[in-house]
Amino acid sequence: MTAKKFLFILIFVSIYQFSFSQENNVESYYVPAVDGTKLAVDVYFPEKYKNQKLPVLFEFTRYWRGKEDAKTGKPIASLSKRDKYFLDNDYILAKVDVRGTGASYGVRLGEYTPTEVKDAWHIVDWAVNQSWSDGKVGAYGTSYSGTTAELLCATQHPAIKAVIPGWSDFDVYESPSRPYGMLATSFIAPWSKYVDWLDQNSVENLGASVRRIGEDFPIDAIEEHENNPIVLEGLIQARYKDSKFGDFKFEELDPLHWKKEISESNVPMLVLTSWLDAGTAEGTILRLQHFTNPQKVVMMPTSHGGGFHASPFVVSDSIIEPVPSVIEQLRLQLNFFDHYIKGNDKGVDDWPTIKYYNFGEESFKQSDIWPPKGQERIKYYLDTNGKLNTSSSEEPQGMDEYLVDFSVSTGTNNRWTTQMGKPVLNLNNRNAADSLMLTYTSAPLEEPLQISGTPVISLNLSSTHIEGAIFVYLEDVDPNGKSRYITEGGLLLEHRKLSKNDIFNEIPYHSFRKSDASPMPIDKIEEVIFKLHPTSILIKKGHSIRIAISGADKDTFDKVPTEGIPTLSIYRNKTKISFLELPIIK
Repeated sequence: MTAKKFLFILIFVSIYQFSFSQENNVESYYVPAVDGTKLAVDVYFPEKYKNQKLPVLFEFTRYWRGKEDAKTGKPIASLSKRDKYFLDNDYILAKVDVRGTGASYGVRLGEYTPTEVKDAWHIVDWAVNQSWSDGKVGAYGTSYSGTTAELLCATQHPAIKAVIPGWSDFDVYESPSRPYGMLATSFIAPWSKYVDWLDQNSVENLGASVRRIGEDFPIDAIEEHENNPIVLEGLIQARYKDSKFGDFKFEELDPLHWKKEISESNVPMLVLTSWLDAGTAEGTILRLQHFTNPQKVVMMPTSHGGGFHASPFVVSDSIIEPVPSVIEQLRLQLNFFDHYIKGNDKGVDDWPTIKYYNFGEESFKQSDIWPPKGQERIKYYLDTNGKLNTSSSEEPQGMDEYLVDFSVSTGTNNRWTTQMGKPVLNLNNRNAADSLMLTYTSAPLEEPLQISGTPVISLNLSSTHIEGAIFVYLEDVDPNGKSRYITEGGLLLEHRKLSKNDIFNEIPYHSFRKSDASPMPIDKIEEVIFKLHPTSILIKKGHSIRIAISGADKDTFDKVPTEGIPTLSIYRNKTKISFLELPIIK
């Protein structure tokens, strides 16, 4: 993959990542963190800064805090549109290369490690003791740096007044490392290669070099990065949630691990996310329900980073501007920081707890609780001739066989590949994909149906193979028969055992631990229950609900099993029922 192609991915393609050349007011430092490890920090000052004390906004990144020309050493503009917006409104910015990346010293022992969290405390403490700091700190970011913004709360440093986690990870194993317990090398492999290039300062592939601190280039720091693990290799080996990914288990590498510390910090959060961005929507809802921090949530219909519209009812094969617009997203963030950090009343207390986009209706709704008031859960049962009914089947032995078709795909612009900066496209017409799957469709609705929450699928199934995967897609079918993607769920069948977890109430939970994993018994009926990603959609009168079942998504997930073609048998009769459970709002 070429360097030019990589420039399209991840952080550098976020809506906020348009570089500006005005970078005269910047100072660079090495700041000691845990065990004295020196981290590279760039501090940017507003254009008309005159020695006043101002609040500091942090971004902790593993994608280089800054770049320079590899031949001349001249800095390359790397401030984003969002950065410039904050600077223009009298905030000081601090950009930090996290441990083992960029110009910082140290070795990465994993992603989002406890050591990295502790490092952040030292950097914040250093900043608030500088002459230019007024002692108040915030943090923001998208994707990786969105997660580090939230993790900053876990340090419980008293200077931290507000954070904005954007499109961030919440449960690193389930999203994005091993969705459904599976490996998705389609987006993990390019990301792994890219961050390795960054850590090794691969000028040949990146076309630039990491920005130095002072006169000397950080050769010693980059040499330490040679011991960084290769992400893809680590993920191949770390199959389970209790596996070690580097020096730490997955369970130690995300905000969920720090629930107690983050909640106790009581730091207000503005959480920006999207229904169609990997598993970030689920993480957002779980955080809202179980972390006690003051939170304002905006759930958008966009790609990762909020750059492009993603609703299958609006978008086909062309990029469309996001809703809210880029400038609206920026104003929202500035108002939030001004309110909590500068103490300027921007009416944030009157914002709804969650403002969320409703597909089908194609507009925003709001609520002060989640799920919204009036939620009920109803079941649609799989029945004969591909029907989806509100009453269970009376057939004594109803069953459908499905020979897994490994050509099934959600395309290359879906909820998972958008994590690499791609727009979400071509989910507006799923009929061709449906023809390769086992589908069940309801009769046209006699009244509109509002779905808001987390759907659940329960299947009585058997397989001819001990290894396999199951994918279920929830779709809207219009009166002309055109189907649109709404959401999806999946499961590597070895993880089918249900477990207990206090964070999940009516939603099935799978531990993804090695001790709970087991091969699928051949030709034995098992009840397999799992959640789909949460959504909100108005199914209009005259439209139908469809579920499409497959055993593959070829352009995203690795093939399981690697050899052979399983036949899945779905049972839908009087004694062995299979059903879709929907969260509806009355």
